[in-house]
Amino acid sequence: MKKLISTLAFGMAALTGVATAQTYAITNGHLMMTGDAADPGEIVNGTVIIRDGVIVAAGRNVTIPDNAEVYDAGGAPVTPGLFSPISGLALEEIELADDANDRRVGGFPLSASLKAADAINPDSTVIPVSRSAGVTRAHVGLLAGGDTQFGGCGALIVLDGSMDPLIKECAAQTALLGYSGARRAGDNRAASIAMFRRALTDARNYARDPYLYNQRWTEGHLPAEDADALGDVLSGDVPIIISAFSAPDIRRTLDLADEFGFDLILYGAVEAWRVADEIAAADVPVIIDPMTNLPYLWEDMGATLANAARLEEAGVDVAFANGETHNIRLMPQMAGNAVANGMSHLGALAAITAVPARIFGVEDQLGTLAPGKAADVVVWTGDPLELSSRPRVIFIDGKPQSLDSRQSALVKRYRNLERRDLPTQYYGQ
Repeated sequence: MKKLISTLAFGMAALTGVATAQTYAITNGHLMMTGDAADPGEIVNGTVIIRDGVIVAAGRNVTIPDNAEVYDAGGAPVTPGLFSPISGLALEEIELADDANDRRVGGFPLSASLKAADAINPDSTVIPVSRSAGVTRAHVGLLAGGDTQFGGCGALIVLDGSMDPLIKECAAQTALLGYSGARRAGDNRAASIAMFRRALTDARNYARDPYLYNQRWTEGHLPAEDADALGDVLSGDVPIIISAFSAPDIRRTLDLADEFGFDLILYGAVEAWRVADEIAAADVPVIIDPMTNLPYLWEDMGATLANAARLEEAGVDVAFANGETHNIRLMPQMAGNAVANGMSHLGALAAITAVPARIFGVEDQLGTLAPGKAADVVVWTGDPLELSSRPRVIFIDGKPQSLDSRQSALVKRYRNLERRDLPTQYYGQ
């Protein structure tokens, strides 16, 4: 029997976790991201059917199953869950507290062989804060520490609050070139490139003959564990995210990808617009902060708010991230600013949904509202790229999610500041 659920009733059911039916129908929605990253698509007055955690239909004139719980979106935007491509989510609770920060690595002899998955904390309070902003999936990684150029393998996680949020243990290796790499190699870019090239050559030699590599190993070369890990990059099993900001550094990074044959993802790329055609020709995706408009270092002199729009025009796959852990929730704001500076609306929305899914090889499961994909679905109060909009209902894997977080709990606790029998912190739990 079909049940019509009001916005309020549905929200309450989601919050209290009593909505146990496996089939849902979101009707009368403005569906966004119904195609792929290259052709996002949108459907007005559309319906999404969710069954057993999967989207089974999305479009107009969709037949609603008799047993579905129905949510009338009232014409509001409906999108896939947002996908954060780079952060320290579930690794970095408090940046300056050593015991609450496992994103940072310092003074340890291994680098490329480290796995972010080994340090993920599913109890992080940043997870529900990010989820309440519409983020349902994230790639999380470590920061290269000390004198190393490699940060190890990042992982993909789901933000459903489960104790085991890991969905892909090793999604991408990370490395630093540009000035960040140079600071680890005698403060010189030529030395940084040489250091990087030697590391990949070590990995290649290790893959050919591990025994001989260990026999001939000398100080200054990669430890066997790191050489083994980089072998996955050389074989094409794992892509590598390389930080490079200036146009010359980006061009050198493209040359290295061509020389060694690895799958490259550019990160930072403030001056990517200057070499957009070369990036597009190499079919390399780029992760940028579209709100970067002032140079922080010499390598950022070409910073412009038009970076995202110019890359889109050149045909480059663009995703958005500022690298921060606690501000993943600002992804819609980044996308909105990109639109304000010339990027298409759906292109900007794809930069926080479909493109990250494609970058990490899970586009057949996530990133768009399409049949067969995981039911990560967000119903918004208005245009998702407007600052005044917020998620009204969120599904992850077809399950309604709580919109509560530490921030909303603090609002409840301190809303009433009248003097009472106990201190304020005892109330509003």
